[in-house]
Amino acid sequence: MATFIMALNINPSAKKLHADLPLRINESLEIFRKNNITIDNLYATLGRYDYLALFNSDDPTAAFKIASDINALGILETETWPVIEYDDYTRLFR
Repeated sequence: MATFIMALNINPSAKKLHADLPLRINESLEIFRKNNITIDNLYATLGRYDYLALFNSDDPTAAFKIASDINALGILETETWPVIEYDDYTRLFR
């Protein structure tokens, strides 16, 4: 199973257009459930991104579909990274 981190930012124009922004953000995140993917952890940040979502998928193309579907709604913008655990990474070089 592949692990992914999705960094999400609120689209600046969405902040101005939607008084119900928290509801719209939740609707955007529902795309994970609609694609049978569970978010393992969801964090709000004080850094470059507004949110970080950690999730796993047996099908790596699901990450592409979810990101595309979320971006299409225009509320959140995404950047998605496949990741492996540090110990697994260091074993590549032994």
